[in-house]
This record gives sequence, structure tokens and C-alpha cells, in this order.
Amino acid sequence: MITTVTLNASVDKAYSISSTLEVGTVMRVTTCSDSAGGKGLNASRAIRTCGEELVATGFVGGNNGRLLCELLEADGISQEFVHVASETRCCINVLEPSGRSTEFLEPGRPVGESDVELMVAKVRELAERSSVVTFSGSAPAGVPSEFYAVLIEQAKAAGARVILDTSGDLLRLGIGARPTMIKPNKDEIAQLLGRTVSSPEEVVGAAQEMHELGIDQVVVSLGGKGALMACDDGVFQGTPPRIEVVNPVGSGDTMVGAFAVAMARGLEPVEQLRYAMACATANCLTPLTGRFERDVAESLVQQVKIQRVA
Repeated sequence: MITTVTLNASVDKAYSISSTLEVGTVMRVTTCSDSAGGKGLNASRAIRTCGEELVATGFVGGNNGRLLCELLEADGISQEFVHVASETRCCINVLEPSGRSTEFLEPGRPVGESDVELMVAKVRELAERSSVVTFSGSAPAGVPSEFYAVLIEQAKAAGARVILDTSGDLLRLGIGARPTMIKPNKDEIAQLLGRTVSSPEEVVGAAQEMHELGIDQVVVSLGGKGALMACDDGVFQGTPPRIEVVNPVGSGDTMVGAFAVAMARGLEPVEQLRYAMACATANCLTPLTGRFERDVAESLVQQVKIQRVA
């Protein structure tokens, strides 16, 4: 089983409008769709699509929290959330006819010390039943910056492998617990190392340096150019096949979910990268975030190019 942890879950609302967004006036929405949001829940949908058993956890609360759980149930995703008094946030994406989008992201409302303690116990309980645990995204107010490190230690003590996909202090402090894998982009790994990382050679060096600190797999996302991974076997560049992109949103979260699936299936790191790249590419071929066709992903696996670069 795989457990996904989304501390700052949200109800995501996609608003489609029929004209260009104008500031300071009334804009009427033509269509609205709701989905259970947050990076970890996008990864959860990818894991479900790949056919693996999973449980999603995190903080939820209020009427929005109940809606979020209903949306996940409709997606066929099992859940064991920690229910809190504060309302789950909403995030709004306004979509214009031109394809331009504007996002309004609410902060996570505060959780209490007792909620934090319950989350530690929940992660420990679920990790004992899981081969892989993923930690994704930001955290609501009331959660200490070192919290991911605490949770990673709980998951590792239970024998699970751990994937961490976050940023800022949560990432900087989280890597101290030595997760199995991290997935920063170039800016995030530069912040971790305190220097500019821009050229291909600098990305390779940065990934190697983070790996040498005790992270088994350092995966640096490179957008449309794929991803680079440093591991015990070397440094490898994964390049996706050329496609007509429909919607790339959520591809990084899909990659995390697919890596978790590949780990759970016992694939070697290079084949994990190949599989994750194929699923992320398949996600780009659909209009919905974190949703893709499993058959399409499997057909793309052998089209992903893997090259050793160090």
C-alpha cells in the first residue's frame, strides 16, 4: 500500500469565463468544476490510475472538508484524514477563452497542537501498513516548519520509503530526516545549496551534492525537458517523447505518484524514472489535472529516453 500525506488540502474550483478577465468589474462564470486539490491528492489520483492500493491522509475540516472527502470518494480514493475545527481552504483557477489562467490560492487555516499530534500518530499508523509514503505541498498555519522531518522519521521508523515534494523551510528542514527521494526544481535546489543553479552541468553537480548528503534519489524536475536523477547508480537524464500538450498542470504531482508506484513495485531507480516520466507525459495529454489513461502511459514507457550524464 501507498500512503499520501497532504497537509494543506483544498477544494479546487475551476471557473471558465467567456471573455477576458477584467479587474474591478463583475465577471460571470459560464462553468464551474470542483475537485479535491493539493499536490498530494493529485499524486493520489495518479496512484489510483496506475492501479495501486492507497490511502490519502492530511487535515480536513468544516463543510469544505466534507465536500473534499466526497470528491475523493467519487474518485475511488480511500481516505483516513485528521478532522480539524478549521475550514478546509478553497483555491480558484479562472480560465479565459485564450487559455490564460489566473489562480487565487487561499492559505491553509490554522490547526491546533492537538491536531498536529494526531497527524503524527496517523502517519505512524499508516506507515506501518505502507511500503511508500509521500509528503507533498505546503502546510497550514499552526504546523511547525520542521514537521515534515518529524513525519518522515515516523514513516522511516515503520520501514516505509519516503518521497518529499515541497519547498522553502519545509524542504530545507525535511531533508534533515533523509527521505528516500526529493523532487525539487532548479530554483528549489539552488535555494537548498545557497548558490545559482542554471546550466546543465550545475544541475548535475547540485543533484550529486544533495545525493551525497544522504538522499537516495534526488530528482530535479526540468519542465518540458524532463527530469534529472542522481542515485547510487549515477546521474541520469529522462527526456519525454514529443507530444502535443493539452494541459501540463499536475504533471509534477503525477510524477511523484508514479515514482511511488514504481518504488512499491520494486523497480530499479532508472526504471522508476522511466515509468514516472511516461505517466507525467500522459497527464499532459488530458485536460484534467492528475488524470490520465493508464494504457496511454504504458504505451509511452519505451519512448522515454534515459541517458547517463555522470
